[in-house]
This record gives sequence, structure tokens and C-alpha cells, in this order.
Amino acid sequence: MKVDGVNNLLTKLKTMHDDIDEDVGFILKNNANEGVELAIKNAQRAFIKGYWTGNLARMIKAKKIAPMHYEVISNAHYSGYLEYGTRYMNKEPFIFPTYLSLKKQVHEDLERLING
Repeated sequence: MKVDGVNNLLTKLKTMHDDIDEDVGFILKNNANEGVELAIKNAQRAFIKGYWTGNLARMIKAKKIAPMHYEVISNAHYSGYLEYGTRYMNKEPFIFPTYLSLKKQVHEDLERLING
């Protein structure tokens, strides 16, 4: 990168800043959407007792809550009972394994973006 003058340098840095924001936003959005699919697969694997109806899969969504901030959530009212269990049933976690996979994937993608 060749830059002549302070004004050109500042312009170039501003452009680089905007580009990195867009790239990171794109990476996070894609990972959040992949996280929905992964959470659904994790739920199907965890629920081995034969009561899968598909409602939980329809309730898992990716949501943008701020710039460069996404979350994968389940809007099913019973998700907490499944994730953590109750005194009557063992836990069948599906969101936490998704979080662990996404954490690793996002880290790898951002490292690849920074290092080229």
C-alpha cells in the first residue's frame, strides 16, 4: 500500500475501517445463520426419547441485536427445561454445544480475515 500525504493516509485508514466493519458483519451474520442450522441438528441429536415434533426447530432463530452483534436463540417457552433439565428429566443441551462450535468457528473466521 502506497500512500502520499497525511490526508490520503487518513482517507485510506477510514476506508479500511469501513471495509473491516462490513467484512466482520458479513462473517458474523453467516455464522449466526449457520448456528441456527447447527442448533437444530444438535436438538435432533439430543432428543432421543421420540418426542421430536419440529416445533423447537421452527422456534430457533438468528437475531441481529446491534451492529456486529448477533445471537442464536430459541423462542420456545420450554427451551430452558430442555437445556438445563428439571428434577423430573435430565438435561438435553442443544444451545450450549452450538455456542461452543460457533465460538471456535467465529474465532477462526476472524483470524483468517485479519491474517489474510
